[in-house]
Amino acid sequence: MSSSAGARPNRLINETSPYLLQHAYNPVDWYPWDPEALTAAKAANKPILLSIGYSSCHWCHVMERESFENEAIAALMNRHFICIKVDREERPDLDEIYMAATVAMNGQGGWPMTVFLTPDQEPFYAGTYFPPEDRWGRPGFGTLLQKIADYWEQDKAGVTAQGKEMAKRLKGEGRIPSPVSVSESALDDAVAQFKEEFDPKHGGFGSAPKFPPATGLSLLLRCHRRTGDAETLKMVTKTLDMMAAGGIYDHIGGGFARYSTDERWLVPHFEKMLYDNALLARVYVEAYQVTKKPLYRRVATEVLDYILREMTGPNGGFYSATDADSEGVEGKFFVWSPAEVRAAVPNEEDARRFCALYDITESGNWEHTNIPNRLRPIEEVVTQLNVTTDEVLDTAARVKPLLYEARRRRVPPGLDDKIITAWNGMMLSAMAEAARVFGENRYRDAARQTADFLLKTHVKSDGRLLRTSRAGRAHLDAYLEDYAYLADGLVDLYEAGAGESYLQAAARLADYLMTDFHDAEQGGFFTTAKNHESLILRAREGADGATPSANAVAASALAKLSFHFDRQEWRDAAAGAIRAYGRQITRYPRAFAKSLAVVDFLTEGPVELAFIGDEGREGLIALQRAVADRYLPNRIVATGRPTSPSELPLLKGRGLVGGRPALYICRNFTCRQPITDPQLVDQALSAAMPEANRRNTTMLSGAELPGRATKQGTAEYAARIIGRTADRDLARGYTELGGTGLTVSRLGFGTYRVDTGDQAHRDALKKALREGCNLIDTSTNYMDGDSERLVGSVLRELTSAGELRRDEVVVVSKIGYVQGQNLKAAEAREKAGRPYPEMVKYGDGVWHCIHPDFLADQLRFSLDRLGLATLDVCLLHNPEYFFSEAAHRGDQDLPKLRTAFYDRLARAFTYLESQVAAGRLQYYGVSSNTVTAPSDSAEATSLGRMLKAAIAAAAAVGSATHHFVVLQCPMNLFESGAVFIPNTGPENRQTVLESAQQAGVAVLVNRPLNAMPAPRSGMLRLADLPLENEAVDLGKQLETVRALEQEYRATVAPAIQHGGHGMAPAEFFNWAQELERVRPQIQGLEHWEQIEHHMIAPQVNQVLRALSGYLAGGVAEQWEAWRDRYIPALLTLLSGFRREATERSRARARMITAVIDPLLPAQRRGESLSRKALWILAGTPGVTSVLNGMRTPAYVDDSLAVLRWASPPDVRAVYEQVKGLAFP
Repeated sequence: MSSSAGARPNRLINETSPYLLQHAYNPVDWYPWDPEALTAAKAANKPILLSIGYSSCHWCHVMERESFENEAIAALMNRHFICIKVDREERPDLDEIYMAATVAMNGQGGWPMTVFLTPDQEPFYAGTYFPPEDRWGRPGFGTLLQKIADYWEQDKAGVTAQGKEMAKRLKGEGRIPSPVSVSESALDDAVAQFKEEFDPKHGGFGSAPKFPPATGLSLLLRCHRRTGDAETLKMVTKTLDMMAAGGIYDHIGGGFARYSTDERWLVPHFEKMLYDNALLARVYVEAYQVTKKPLYRRVATEVLDYILREMTGPNGGFYSATDADSEGVEGKFFVWSPAEVRAAVPNEEDARRFCALYDITESGNWEHTNIPNRLRPIEEVVTQLNVTTDEVLDTAARVKPLLYEARRRRVPPGLDDKIITAWNGMMLSAMAEAARVFGENRYRDAARQTADFLLKTHVKSDGRLLRTSRAGRAHLDAYLEDYAYLADGLVDLYEAGAGESYLQAAARLADYLMTDFHDAEQGGFFTTAKNHESLILRAREGADGATPSANAVAASALAKLSFHFDRQEWRDAAAGAIRAYGRQITRYPRAFAKSLAVVDFLTEGPVELAFIGDEGREGLIALQRAVADRYLPNRIVATGRPTSPSELPLLKGRGLVGGRPALYICRNFTCRQPITDPQLVDQALSAAMPEANRRNTTMLSGAELPGRATKQGTAEYAARIIGRTADRDLARGYTELGGTGLTVSRLGFGTYRVDTGDQAHRDALKKALREGCNLIDTSTNYMDGDSERLVGSVLRELTSAGELRRDEVVVVSKIGYVQGQNLKAAEAREKAGRPYPEMVKYGDGVWHCIHPDFLADQLRFSLDRLGLATLDVCLLHNPEYFFSEAAHRGDQDLPKLRTAFYDRLARAFTYLESQVAAGRLQYYGVSSNTVTAPSDSAEATSLGRMLKAAIAAAAAVGSATHHFVVLQCPMNLFESGAVFIPNTGPENRQTVLESAQQAGVAVLVNRPLNAMPAPRSGMLRLADLPLENEAVDLGKQLETVRALEQEYRATVAPAIQHGGHGMAPAEFFNWAQELERVRPQIQGLEHWEQIEHHMIAPQVNQVLRALSGYLAGGVAEQWEAWRDRYIPALLTLLSGFRREATERSRARARMITAVIDPLLPAQRRGESLSRKALWILAGTPGVTSVLNGMRTPAYVDDSLAVLRWASPPDVRAVYEQVKGLAFP
């Protein structure tokens, strides 16, 4: 901290933050973040130097001493920059935004955070701590300042562009994907992740440094309650025991330090934060409820007593933190030598015992001094001392107050006495819960005093909150976490027996959460209110950090309040806040512990407890104590007074029973017989709990679009489209979906490569639905589920606008592939001991499953992503992977395999039939790539056997008819097996199309324009491809690239060490030779794109990243100069290869056109190849609809035109001609 002696203060002298005040006498011309500073930057056209830290940050103090008090460095800062100092605890919005930038630029972040911004607040350079001069491989701060100043002066436009690009990147990364439902199974997945990282020896998770995982431990207690798994509880108790024994816990004065620098919890970073102690006190209270272990009660009360004694202001507000340093030395206040203990303790034997118990030795346990700890087993201590355990513990109880008094005479660490609304809400919650569980009214009184202070001092005239106060001055608009934590704390205070006014205050904050912070479109909550100061982005965060996610805490508060007040919209918002991060939760559930606590609460639903009685009456207290003895995380508690009727739904109409205080135990406001005898409470609570096998296993799902495709609706759709265009020819574009009676367009919208991230995809789907296409085909694995999300989003938009009705559209989705997030979820289930049965593992990352357990989960997810109550058609997606996997492992017993395959199919169909009966499906079927293969093919599937399995499935569920009505398969001009190959029906004499027509099964055709002319041949695009690139002299460009690669091998490669594994550095760039080798083999554009995207680009990018991070010094400069010449040359070469490949594809397209045109009507010969190919397929007898991936509005226009064309005269002749086509 700078000295004020003779110094002139800067603008920070008028701030309330102790951290900012610490810098008020720096020679730096500091501004706080305010309009004056931002205006000054624009007026002077200077970059902003933004320095963010906090009062108890050790390295923040170091950088201040070294750099900000350095006159020469301060002069550089003042001359070239507008310097802004921010307390991250006051401005979490700025900290969140610019920490994201720091991490993006460096791969890591921390404090002090040093960020350089353009005058428009856009970051272009960032780091953390910088030494004053060059050292440790880091540039000195003075050097850095001069370089950035020069950079700004020489290339303002370039710097500004860099800042804009980073701002754009941050906005992109800040956008969350579409909401995804979260199942309670994510709780099990989280436990599995915790188990993977658990340290069984020392407790905690991972290695050093270790942070107290309070939120995770709280979740694990919930999970243990659900499952009874002893190992889950052991992770909690081991961690709590070791933290309570370690030096991270202040054994003299109470309270926990921020984190441990070692894995044993011995050596802390000595700062103490209010939020850590709030969260830890709460989890020790919860653990006491579960285990009844006295240690946990003692630790919790010692922490809370420390807060009341040392961290509480005169008006009840809780202070923020204490520093790690005192007298400029880290930890000095907290450590002891044996001599210091003896000096404070008059009894020599007591001092000896205490030192043995708390590991205080002459040699020391840390930097030649001692951090008191109890990590040594007490059995060893009592053996050494030759005393009993009770004797040594009694000694410790006598000695601790003496040492505490002696320590008080030391110079204490710095105190950050600002009062932050959010953190006070956390501690208010901990105090209230301790009061409820332990029956300690002093904690409830303290919580009430804090709540009264906050509701008076931190509330503006309009009822909205302020973030912080100090010495009675409150300022800065509050953030999401302030509203969320305070609302949650006020609920806990009310449930601990305080007045109903606190619950009503929480409800008012809930209203502000909804009006000011809620994201109505995506769900969840923004960090800042809608009327907050405009920054480069409006941030939001779902994962837990040092504190639980504010989004999740908001959801928690709203969920509890929704049951107190019976407000469904709050409950929906709570579920939506969790669903907003559903994809991330599925990927890494451990990082969303607080969110999963809300999942636990909402999927189980709370037990509702209503106490009726006068405050202080013994009968009421006895009932409350009986409830408090039970661990009930999913509960709401209301207390009514007989003489003051309440309008709360849970209390309305409840009264004393026979004049005695009563407890009403309810669910959904339906109550059991009231209880007046405390001895009956535990049994009654057990009866009210859902059994493990009867728990609600539904997900937190979004709103569903009701209804389904109907005969009338789809027919009306077709009539409307035809009538609107007044083109009677368009009637040719519609047909019946098999035997269902549903009317569908002969062209369907395929979504294989569409997602929510591309506006063109959305526009294309809307255009298709508006202009005549009413069949949509998607799949659970397309774009990792995002294709389904796009479909659902568009359907909601168009139906809400009245442009479309749900009953007009047929939605088809498919289940079977286990990829992306589904694969990760399946792997997590296996690790948790709950694998999906009958999983087919064809290869690494190539899994497949059609077992009913998997289908059930996937159907739930699919319906949720689509936002539908009913899916029209569900197809099993390529179940023939079963045969592929069998061949892969050498199983050649085909009859046995086929029996097993169709048995699996029958079980899947039985499940699907049950879902038809339940109203979640209308129809089902199969999508198979091998259903048109010859019957003797090892991987062939049979439509006839599928139909037999469907008949058996219908019988199994008591249905008179089966609902197998759709078959999907690949088909195009070249792959026409459905027309020619007899492989099904009686004695395999029917083709797929003949059999399907006879059985009333609709046939949907996929891959209409991507043909494989021969087995294992490359893909051929049936389209007239444009020549997009300029012509390149490939021979000349190959020589240019070859010369550059030889230069690399001669100059750069020798400086790269080779570990002996993998490719040698000299071979990293050998593309001229490789491309020259493969050039004659390239069949066309599709083949080239596979080479470029799957072979060249990944390898080049990987090597570029690796070498750019590996090389240093002169070699690095040489590498960068070579790289800057090589990349443009290589890109030019690749462009030339792409053009040549396109020309080869165009030549093939011309050959196809020449073959088929003589068979087509004259008026169609001039049409594009893609239109002709779609038209021929759509006109093939037995084909119901052709699924085309129309990813742009122009593509929709081009494709839908064929719906008006009369059917081709002889499609079989066309297929015959194409079959005979051979390419050179």
